[in-house]
Amino acid sequence: MGILDRIERSLDRGVTSVFSPGRGQLKPLDLAQGLKRECDDQIQVLDRTRTLAPNVYTVYLHSQDFDRFSSWQDTLLDELQRVLMEHADKQRYMFVGGVSVTLEQDDEVRQGRFETESRTERGSVAPATGAAQDAPGGSPIVEIDGQQYLLTGPVTVIGRGGDADIILEDTGVSRHHLELRAEPDSSLLATDLGSTNGSYVDGERIRTPVPLHDRSLIKIGRTRLTVLLPGAGPAAR
Repeated sequence: MGILDRIERSLDRGVTSVFSPGRGQLKPLDLAQGLKRECDDQIQVLDRTRTLAPNVYTVYLHSQDFDRFSSWQDTLLDELQRVLMEHADKQRYMFVGGVSVTLEQDDEVRQGRFETESRTERGSVAPATGAAQDAPGGSPIVEIDGQQYLLTGPVTVIGRGGDADIILEDTGVSRHHLELRAEPDSSLLATDLGSTNGSYVDGERIRTPVPLHDRSLIKIGRTRLTVLLPGAGPAAR
């Protein structure tokens, strides 16, 4: 899709931004600053305490710029995603799905320039920013090794498999190990999915679905998870 098409679409949907970093080669910092600008431009204020930011971003580059980044693209994308999450936390934005950034070639974008698009795509898990932690009536949060995940969907599957909602690199964890299900009354139930090594809540093995409480400690394999429930006070950060 060319630049004119994207500008025309931006008039209708407001999802495209064009940035010019000036003369010379593009640098990772240029992309990071452009994505932060895109994030700020496309926020939606839901209410006094909640501001929603896009969580899916695409950066369009001329093929020569794309080729310069391609040899270390995975590392670059990880860093850009981290920058966006830190920016959202600082600005007190929230997400409703995992944050992702992709690079695409488009030779209608001039060399040394780039364009961005963004959208909101709901998922079962999102990074837990400060706004999400503090908003009243929010979603449960799971903390693993200091990283917090907002459970935005009704069902969250945790395991080692690539299709799990939260993927753990732990050989003691089954591909689909544990299910966390949000009930209509805002409670959260934990169910072991027939894992090899079992799941434990506060030291007790799960044999039937177990209701979780604020600060419940879950152990699967060598991994420990802490559950933070909405309305139970501010989450530790």
